[in-house]
Amino acid sequence: MKPEGEQYAEVGYSKETREIQLLVPPGTHVAEIAKAIDFLARDVFSKLPRGCPNCTSGDHVHIRERLSNVILVDLNKKVIVR
Repeated sequence: MKPEGEQYAEVGYSKETREIQLLVPPGTHVAEIAKAIDFLARDVFSKLPRGCPNCTSGDHVHIRERLSNVILVDLNKKVIVR
């Protein structure tokens, strides 16, 4: 569970497309992301199920902001959840 008021990023990897995706909270400044990249590259990216755990050679890194206005949809029932 996330403590209230804390800022969290999500890091994911796709073996099929060789993409690392960093999803940051709304309003995150580029300077904040730059400070976090060193930690992510050293301690987080290496834990992803990639071919070479020591480098990101050949992997694409996508950084994007989590959107504030999101509609959650149940694809099986085809209804809006919230």
